Amino acid sequence: MDFAATASTLDKAADLMEAHPHLDPDGAVRQAIWGDPETKYPGDNAPGADAFDEASTAIECFCGYQGNGIASIPRTEAIEAARAEASRFRSYVRGL
Repeated sequence: MDFAATASTLDKAADLMEAHPHLDPDGAVRQAIWGDPETKYPGDNAPGADAFDEASTAIECFCGYQGNGIASIPRTEAIEAARAEASRFRSYVRGL
């Protein structure tokens, strides 16, 4: 796992949700990684798949929604989760 990249993805997703109130957490993570909130999951081992899995799982687990995806998590809760998890992942990387 690339902790710095995951932290960056989470921060970008939180920024996107704050800037675009219509964007749900799932769409924000997809846009942060692939540039489009409607991007279909490309399948395991495809470019961006691990980044999506890591960022969405971090939000999902922080909010207690394991196994239910992140699209229905309230934005304010997801933003808080993304920021907190980004901070936690950055703490694992020296110099960030």
